[in-house]
Amino acid sequence: MSNTQLHPEFFDLVGNVRAMRRLKTDSVPLELIRKVLNAGVQAPSGQNQQPWSFVLITQPERKEWFRQHYCAAIEQRMRISRKEMEQGNKRINRDMRAVLYQMDHMHEFPYLLLVCGKRDWPFKVPQEKRVGLAPPNFGAVYPCVQNILLACRAVGLGAALTTMHQVFEEELHAYFSIPDTHGVVVTMPIGWPLGNFGAVRRKPAETCTFFDQWGNQSPPQEQ
Repeated sequence: MSNTQLHPEFFDLVGNVRAMRRLKTDSVPLELIRKVLNAGVQAPSGQNQQPWSFVLITQPERKEWFRQHYCAAIEQRMRISRKEMEQGNKRINRDMRAVLYQMDHMHEFPYLLLVCGKRDWPFKVPQEKRVGLAPPNFGAVYPCVQNILLACRAVGLGAALTTMHQVFEEELHAYFSIPDTHGVVVTMPIGWPLGNFGAVRRKPAETCTFFDQWGNQSPPQEQ
């Protein structure tokens, strides 16, 4: 450990990256977004394939189109109406409050980012079953997504990823002219946060770490 160079500021950062769904309408310099995206593309990439691409939505009418479809998808997927969300039990209200704000104001946020990935059949799918479009390579793109979230936090921007676009992905591809060679992995509103950053609440890794086989939480004896 004495020869290891530690960066304690990194551990402070990763413990302080909250999903920020309440964002200001204030503009964000494009150069700052470029800085964030360039941090994203520094992510590890198998064989340096770099399978990611981005659609950065800036026009209000296009963000409004997404917002309308996003709201409809949430109601459809969760089988709950907007009225039920607002008047439901305390748990629903507490968990959904930030989502409701995002649903109402998404078109006002400075940017809506679509992170896309090249389609690639998983190895486990045999050749004869590779019919239609392959899914995007999620595992290869998510390191880029995490880099973007960390970079947003590092420069003081708020962001929160969502995958609800999957409910209306065909319409999404058509509206934003996304080619069939790529699939949308996540969507991410980005802007200055209305709330405050703070430490996240997570269970310790020790509670979900097993040694050598599932369920064994006893660490091996030190050599």
